[in-house]
Amino acid sequence: MAKHTVMDKKKVEISVSGLKMVKPPALSFKVVVELDKKMEKGAEKDPLLIQEFQNAAMEVYDQTVKTIEQKCKVFDKGFLEMASKGASKSDMKKQLDGLNNAIRNDVKVAEKAAEINVAKAWASLQKKKKEWSKFKIKIATTIIGTLAGLAVSIAAMATSPFSGGAGAALGIIGFVKSGVTLATEIGKIAISIEAAKKVVELNLKVVEATAKKTGVYAANEVSGAIFNEFVGISQPTIKSTEGAADTLSAKYAQIVVKVHELSKVLNKILAQQDKMQKEFMKDVDKRLKNHPAPNKTAQRKVIEKQLDDALGDNYAKVMKALGDVQKMYADVTKWKVPVKTLKIRVKQLSMKDPKALKVFREGLKFASLALAPIDGNSVATTAKDLGMGLGGAVGGYAFDKISSKAIDGTFFDAA
Repeated sequence: MAKHTVMDKKKVEISVSGLKMVKPPALSFKVVVELDKKMEKGAEKDPLLIQEFQNAAMEVYDQTVKTIEQKCKVFDKGFLEMASKGASKSDMKKQLDGLNNAIRNDVKVAEKAAEINVAKAWASLQKKKKEWSKFKIKIATTIIGTLAGLAVSIAAMATSPFSGGAGAALGIIGFVKSGVTLATEIGKIAISIEAAKKVVELNLKVVEATAKKTGVYAANEVSGAIFNEFVGISQPTIKSTEGAADTLSAKYAQIVVKVHELSKVLNKILAQQDKMQKEFMKDVDKRLKNHPAPNKTAQRKVIEKQLDDALGDNYAKVMKALGDVQKMYADVTKWKVPVKTLKIRVKQLSMKDPKALKVFREGLKFASLALAPIDGNSVATTAKDLGMGLGGAVGGYAFDKISSKAIDGTFFDAA
């Protein structure tokens, strides 16, 4: 028997307009007919014989292509819906497998249909030419379809944890903890400043009273030292007063520095929060760029708003903390004059110039020693409230919670 190739199409790409996600398969379609040698010469004299076979095979080929095209359109719509709802990687894979199984089934049906169609064409020809009725032919059809794919990778479409802004969120938590520590330290210093001021004032009360009496002033310094040596308790002296004043001054300088540091830390938190939002949205934009869903712009707006909402309470807490710091700074700076005044009074105690000392003594007789109060408790309370409020923001900066709230209900939400 002589073989005649009726059709031989190799990996012809199926083209379907309007597809957003599905990458159609390629189709290889081969039909071979074996003719009886006794009729081969007659067949060569009748070129329409092979043409009839070709027409029969082409009919099946065209129908198969249309069927696969239609399936690609249907599945493409399904993929778009799944992508818009944030389908998981496994669900997308199942959908793709479903399309390819359907194409494999179409190929099997096409192989049989091509054989049947060519056989029908041969039967029709036999009726037209009686001399061919005693001959037989063999029909071999081979149809192979490649696997359909996706224009966008499943990994790009399926949800996966966001990482943009995670580093900034971690940094924020570090700053929050630092801010809470500073607030605690400020509270402790505020209380100790109030106590230190009382020590200075008590010392001054005794030493200034002694300074009013000529001749007792220097003796008090000596007796104070002797009293301390034998009893273990020092009565106020110029030296002890100077030490207490230096302690007060140092603590005041320390609290001013700490309040400044806290203000800087709070501003760093706001800067890091802004950085985190930008990096998170940059990650969102990167994913949206290759995402096939048609409502990308609307989805971005939803995510951006939900991200703002997720961070809203934290932002409010930090802003309140900044307001508290400003209040603390205003309260603390009121202490500058009392501390400075106490330092001046202590310095006057150690004057060596007899004339100046006489003036100092005379002044003590008429001076009103009332000073502006140093309310350490008030600042400590503000610092405590600030620390507690700021500490409450730590949980709100957990990145997994923030990202979950930001993508809730969007196609990045796997829930």
